[in-house]
Amino acid sequence: MGLLAVSSILKRYGFKVDLIDCMDRRSPFYSTNTRTDAYGRGKYIWEEIEKPDIFKHIPRRYKRYGMPLDVFNKIVREIKQPDVIFVSSAMTYWYPGVFQAIRILRDTFPKTKVILGGIYATLCEAHAVKCSGADRVIPGPAENSLPAYLRSEGYITGQAQEGSTWVMPDFDLYRGLNYGVVLPSHGCPLTCSYCATYFLSPGYQTAPWQAICDQLAGFATRTDNVAFFDDALLFNKDFAVILINIIDRRIELNLHSSNGLHCRYVDDRIAHLMYQAGFKTIYLSLESINPKTQKNTGGKVYTDEFERAVTVFRNAGFSKRPMHVYLLYGLPGQDHKEIVESIHYCRKLGVRPHLCEFTPIPHTDEYEKTGFGENADPLYHNNFFYTWYWPEAKPEIYRLLKRELSE
Repeated sequence: MGLLAVSSILKRYGFKVDLIDCMDRRSPFYSTNTRTDAYGRGKYIWEEIEKPDIFKHIPRRYKRYGMPLDVFNKIVREIKQPDVIFVSSAMTYWYPGVFQAIRILRDTFPKTKVILGGIYATLCEAHAVKCSGADRVIPGPAENSLPAYLRSEGYITGQAQEGSTWVMPDFDLYRGLNYGVVLPSHGCPLTCSYCATYFLSPGYQTAPWQAICDQLAGFATRTDNVAFFDDALLFNKDFAVILINIIDRRIELNLHSSNGLHCRYVDDRIAHLMYQAGFKTIYLSLESINPKTQKNTGGKVYTDEFERAVTVFRNAGFSKRPMHVYLLYGLPGQDHKEIVESIHYCRKLGVRPHLCEFTPIPHTDEYEKTGFGENADPLYHNNFFYTWYWPEAKPEIYRLLKRELSE
């Protein structure tokens, strides 16, 4: 989504843009041969690669997900030399793949500047500047910094064509889509102790609801499935207006709430509108039923609010559609027994629990408790590694929780 926003900004100034999305399972350049469910969701392809030293003792395979390396090399070689290259990054602990992509791009286009941005570059800016090999690291949202960078380097001049401060992602770069993604808002009004949204997207800003509705109508001509990826979807005062517009315009889509919904903001009206608008999958945030954990992590949701939200969604018609629940395990000092109790609680309510391993994210309160410090290798941020193998392996707990989830 970050690169698609970059593309929209560049096109305002007349740039022609080529996109290489290494995680595109519908890429025309290779076949994934992976199974998909009724809504087009499926696994990424992967290649097993050598483990970094930090993971040498971990009895699991180490994988690079996404586009095969030989395919990436071939695509890069066939591209006309660009004026500037922008590389984005997602998970901080995926940085080895980012570095390899940068090396290939620099070898292929030695006279072209490579600019690194995205989540890793924002959360681990000093590491990215020191180690990535990029000519420039630009942290934070592209909307705030990219035009100034383009001017400073002489790519553009003047103030023309600035447009709206809200940048719609450029999905026209894809030749084929079996899904769409919408972000009616950036940021989050909450400051949960384990989340860095406040750092990645400072403040809380909503998109013009008309633009979101037009985007959804456009997706309806290309695909059947659209996911809402907001961090605070129900907090958006325009969300009900968007839903009403979807219904009135008869925009036929399977809608999905992929990020956990804030149960505190669920009410009868919103739940009924979501059902009528076509939401097929609902994910709710619970994290834990332990009141101490709920309070100490920021008070995002309490058990009574969660239970009320489940009832409201059921009454709106979602009883025939599965409701999913995120539970968070691996917080520093957290006892696994509270997650077992949380799983049992979800089973009792008839909702489907999913375990999210805690990720130590820089610039968060929980990260400070890990003792890693700002100079720790981002590989330590790997949620699976941290939860199950740091500082020692926890195979018994892993098997216990997986067994509880599968029952």
